[in-house]
Amino acid sequence: MARERRPVELLEFSDDLHYEDVTPLRAFLNARLSELVEAQPEGTDARYAAQRLADVTKSDCIFLSDVLGAWEDVLMEGRGDEPGWTQRMRQDAVLWWARLCKTADRFRDHPDHRSRWRPLPFMNLAHAEFMAGLTDRAGGVYGDGAHP
Repeated sequence: MARERRPVELLEFSDDLHYEDVTPLRAFLNARLSELVEAQPEGTDARYAAQRLADVTKSDCIFLSDVLGAWEDVLMEGRGDEPGWTQRMRQDAVLWWARLCKTADRFRDHPDHRSRWRPLPFMNLAHAEFMAGLTDRAGGVYGDGAHP
């Protein structure tokens, strides 16, 4: 029987994300973007653009929630290291979370903005260690020198 996954207090890796993490971010973005839409005059291109941004962002939140829900099922079934679609879900979680966090960062001075809404560059500790090993400090293809 698979163990229950619970949201973590401090997000370090995208594997720490749960679909419940998207709900407050979605509410925050919806409120900020609704304010942006309302600030634009009716019938203008600026209002249309603001509304499209709000609609696309809402869709992004729904998509990420769906990905994280499916990812949770994969992990509960013990299939987290399978290649193919399961790894694509893991990668999508990194990308879509970062995309939404960058949008939220435009409103970072708002009192409801949360510090946990930040891009998570690594999927897990193993990914972070692997990426650290790819630097020139590890010798790299060109050793200590620059690209020729």
